[in-house]
Amino acid sequence: MRIRRSPQRGRTSRPFVRLLMLALGCGFLLAGCGYHPGGVGNLPRELQRLHLAALTNDTFRPGLQGLVGAAILRRLQQDGRVRLAPPEAADAVLGGSLTAYQNDPIAFERADIGRRFRVRVTLALRLAERGGDKVLLKEEIVGEAFYTAGAGVVATRAAEEDATARAAQDLAARIVARLMDGL
Repeated sequence: MRIRRSPQRGRTSRPFVRLLMLALGCGFLLAGCGYHPGGVGNLPRELQRLHLAALTNDTFRPGLQGLVGAAILRRLQQDGRVRLAPPEAADAVLGGSLTAYQNDPIAFERADIGRRFRVRVTLALRLAERGGDKVLLKEEIVGEAFYTAGAGVVATRAAEEDATARAAQDLAARIVARLMDGL
């Protein structure tokens, strides 16, 4: 005795399963890349005006505070969910201190000469209410970028400068994302 299967039984569930798997896969991809719908993850209502204070530089890399400060300012302006304000009109003040600049080799040539490098910039971030009485957020955030050594000293130095600028941009993106994730 042979049992017959209905030809439609297997076919109707497969497209549904495939569609479900596709939707789940897209959801994981979007969640993994940091995507979130607009309007989600804003600062609290009482913190809509922010002042960006001058950063201090506790590293041996001169001018790093200006590079990082400009990157944070650009990122806040691009994001558009926070209005920048002078200190007297701001709800909160964002500041901090650059505590580390690292330029570490991560890949080597045969003679143990660094070929690929990672630049890391660390900022001790501080977000406080305007008067400074209440600290809302205090944590270390790190931005990083990679570069490959050039054929000579000048090319390698230019690649390092470019990586430092990209690490500052990465740091700024992480700071703004942290602010928008809520306090």
